[in-house]
Amino acid sequence: MIFATGIIIGLLIAILIVATLTFFRRVIEHKVTVIEKQIDVMGPKPKGFIVEPETDADEARSEIIAENKRKGRDTTISELQ
Repeated sequence: MIFATGIIIGLLIAILIVATLTFFRRVIEHKVTVIEKQIDVMGPKPKGFIVEPETDADEARSEIIAENKRKGRDTTISELQ
């Protein structure tokens, strides 16, 4: 009996929470967007990035793949090693 009462009360509380969140959805979304904008303004600003150049092996692989594409054939793994 106590177990069934606990389950029923738990379901009622869950339904109450879902109904409350559904009712106040727009208010919550508005406040969340305002907070997100404030965080974006206060956060660090990206100024640039570092691009590492391709290694010689990567360049050679790219050339082999491009050549095989021009010829219209597949590139095997043994060609890239």
